[in-house]
Amino acid sequence: MRLIRHRVWWLVVAGAACVAVTACSDAPAGVDGDLTGDWGGFGEPTGFVPDAGVCHEAEYQPSAPVADYRPVDCAQPHLVETVHVGTFEDDAAERDAPPETGSSALRAAYRECQKEAADVLGADFRHGRLWLGVAVPSAAGWEGGARWFRCDLMETQEVYGAPVSREGSLAGALGEDGEPGLALGCFTVEVDDSNVQEMTPVACDQTHEAEFVGVYRSGADEYPRLSDEDAEDLVHDGCREKVAEYVDVPVDSDLVFRTGTIADWMSEEDWRAGDRGFRCYLWLPDRELTESLAGGGTEALPIQTE
Repeated sequence: MRLIRHRVWWLVVAGAACVAVTACSDAPAGVDGDLTGDWGGFGEPTGFVPDAGVCHEAEYQPSAPVADYRPVDCAQPHLVETVHVGTFEDDAAERDAPPETGSSALRAAYRECQKEAADVLGADFRHGRLWLGVAVPSAAGWEGGARWFRCDLMETQEVYGAPVSREGSLAGALGEDGEPGLALGCFTVEVDDSNVQEMTPVACDQTHEAEFVGVYRSGADEYPRLSDEDAEDLVHDGCREKVAEYVDVPVDSDLVFRTGTIADWMSEEDWRAGDRGFRCYLWLPDRELTESLAGGGTEALPIQTE
């Protein structure tokens, strides 16, 4: 969901059976009857761990049973790409069941996934039409000793939209020589009754009213509900500072008169899973922009008093 704010007015997730060994009193010469005493120790069995750098035809699922694990080469059509596989450790690994949405263990895994995904992509996944999820072992897998988690990325039709079937890895897709059309840039905006109805991506040399400027990371403990004006204020203030950083204008009392803001609101489920990043856009409904305002300074974003 997107909310917009214009100046000072509101506009807008082995088969090893037990073998009975009977000692024979009449053992052959050279055999002491101890069938295990001279054997070397066995290593601990290693459980299943999924691979990173593989893709999946099925949609993301928060629980990933081994029976459903059917990775494909990322050159084939797929919906999900696993960009990293981590391990739950310490207290998280001592749990009786896989970490659930809202748990500190899953939020920590999400933070690790964000970092690893950025390393693979070339930028924060939120800089593009992408969604990140953490998949954990099934209850049966956890009981069997599995302690891994998967970092899964999906391309979406639009921000927080339906997944897109794609061919090719996302590695480097948001880097300098990234994938055209995936990264967020400039947009035309349709607003009705103080809500954004549609944001259509356009080239920045075409007429537009909004431009993606970065990600505001909230430090709040509670989900910023849209009905809470104070919570909305904090998000829009954070986005306005991202505008200032992007355009290179001062963060001062005049900033609110330079730009409006649009913020993409994650779902409460995504928030509980660990997503704390709001995509931010500058928004100038009274101007017809035909170029990016990146680094433009105060001339590109003057104070508007009317």
